[in-house]
Amino acid sequence: MVAAGASMVGLVARTASPRLEGLSLPVRPPTASPDDDAFRRACIRCGLCGTVCENGCIRFFGADEPEMGAMTPYLDVRRRSCTLCMRCTNICPSGALRPVADDLQVIAEKIDMGRAKVERDLCLSYLGRICGYCHDVCPLPGKAIKLTTHGLPVIQDGCVGCGRCVEHCPQNPSALTLVPASARQVPS
Repeated sequence: MVAAGASMVGLVARTASPRLEGLSLPVRPPTASPDDDAFRRACIRCGLCGTVCENGCIRFFGADEPEMGAMTPYLDVRRRSCTLCMRCTNICPSGALRPVADDLQVIAEKIDMGRAKVERDLCLSYLGRICGYCHDVCPLPGKAIKLTTHGLPVIQDGCVGCGRCVEHCPQNPSALTLVPASARQVPS
């Protein structure tokens, strides 16, 4: 276990964490419990999920971020989105992430990392210029996002929270945000 913990230090890449971006809850990797406290209890902080992440979207909170779950994984989708490869779910030794087959139909049914939200005051299409990047890069077009007859993006219930639309939005700041699944679980 010491070796895994020691190698974890090398995995921690310091980028703007969700805490620094003003988010109270992070987007966690696929199949993480929507109850963030339950996920943090189950995660053994081994870092294996990050080593197999094909797109490098899994980042880790630093040791100085205990309120976010020091050394636990989160997705930095503006930097890199989840490709839905499911490798992280299949390598997790603790059950904090549950295995899912690399099958888009199964993924569409079982994954809920969050849900994209269109910021209409930033979206080029809502500002009168047809864009459509969010729709074009979505791995689940029609299920997760659709374009109206006027080219306006509308997020559907089938959004799994991969963040591809957030990453590829040409606006800066992005006209799309990702509301973590855990944020929908917090009582109002």
